[in-house]
Amino acid sequence: RPDDLKKLCEDLRPDHDYILIDSAAGIEEGFRTAIAPADEVVIVTNPEVSAVRDADRIVGLVEAAEKGPARLIVNRLKPDLVLRGDALDTSDVLDILAIELIGIVPEDESVLISTNRGTPAALDDKSRAGKSFRNIARRLTGEDVPFESFRDEANVFGRFAKFLRGDGRTS
Repeated sequence: RPDDLKKLCEDLRPDHDYILIDSAAGIEEGFRTAIAPADEVVIVTNPEVSAVRDADRIVGLVEAAEKGPARLIVNRLKPDLVLRGDALDTSDVLDILAIELIGIVPEDESVLISTNRGTPAALDDKSRAGKSFRNIARRLTGEDVPFESFRDEANVFGRFAKFLRGDGRTS
């Protein structure tokens, strides 16, 4: 229940700088319970139309609960799909949600690998997603960290498609 979670978080505050509560997507009682003790809300969404619509509803609920303004992480960005016009760009997501962006996490198979191994992807220096996780953590602590551009990450087919459309060069 919301009051129980508030009490638990109050008990933990003296010993912890941060308490992260992960809530399932949706607007059911679990979401309301999760935001009850929140000092700050971070919404994580994929750059897909249906996910962004759901995130927009969550933004409204966060504001109605006076827990906002929420901040945003765009997760599982696939630059080649964005380049082809088959997925929303981060700027499209920001136009719809109109909240502060604190992170962009590219699709990265190292996340699946690290999950299967039981090791955090954030500790993997070779993982692009891991680097994004570390940058998000730095931004959450108030550090000014520039955003990486993942447009150059698009595969050769995406770059070739862009060249064929006439909006870029292959090199």
